[in-house]
Amino acid sequence: MTLKSKLCSKKGYIFTYEAVAVVILFVAVFYMGYFTYTHVNLTNQEQKRDLERFEKANLISDMIFKDYLFPSEYYTHDYHEFLEDVAVRHYGFKKIPGSYDPLIVYTKTETLSYYIDVEEYNSSGIGLGDVTDDIPNPDPEYSLRNIYVKEKNLYVPTLLGYFEADQTSQNVSEGEILYFAINGSSKIDSINVSSSLDTNVTFLVNGVPYKSSVTSTEKNSEFEKVLNTYNESSYKSNEIKVLDIQENLGNVTINIYCNDTSTFYILKLKPYNVTLKVDMAQ
Repeated sequence: MTLKSKLCSKKGYIFTYEAVAVVILFVAVFYMGYFTYTHVNLTNQEQKRDLERFEKANLISDMIFKDYLFPSEYYTHDYHEFLEDVAVRHYGFKKIPGSYDPLIVYTKTETLSYYIDVEEYNSSGIGLGDVTDDIPNPDPEYSLRNIYVKEKNLYVPTLLGYFEADQTSQNVSEGEILYFAINGSSKIDSINVSSSLDTNVTFLVNGVPYKSSVTSTEKNSEFEKVLNTYNESSYKSNEIKVLDIQENLGNVTINIYCNDTSTFYILKLKPYNVTLKVDMAQ
């Protein structure tokens, strides 16, 4: 029989070294397990909170994108009627799906817990001031801390305007859409197209495809055959999409000629990458 080492207390209790070692090992294992469990539990709770914040921020982002659909109600009455006709006639809704209205942010008076950025876009050059009664808050304030980012490719206006004239010349790039209507007794005589270099261009006019060889000399497009005209009770907007320009050109020129002075209503849309940054701490 092996003689085991023993410890004796003053009260007469006898412990073996092996028993003490087992107790120490048990306590160490217990605390290691306890701390591991606590750490894992706290980590899981933190991950759950992060996931809940992300889900909340994602829902808030979708709500903000929905609130910023184009067109908003902040445009002048006549121009808003034209924009609404564009949305209903060509998209089936009063607001264009998959769009962004840059005007809305300038109507917010509260400090915003989100920020919207449109890549390579300058809203100051599109004519907002010409089609609105006023812009209440040209410099909105922002408060952003823990940021959640969401990006979408959306249609954004590149030109807004209405004016009196008997003709208009619009430069339209590949992927861009031109909408227009006229208000008055005049009629459209012709729509001509041209470009700085010889090229082939594919258009979609009110849903009808046109392929045209375009040069620096204006050429009748024959788009007039599929145009919506104006009547006394409503605007009838027209849509010209530039689907493809074969040469590496920035744009083609679309010239619209009327037989008399009219009010032209113009809108151009183009897809841009729109980034929304939301404060997850809200």
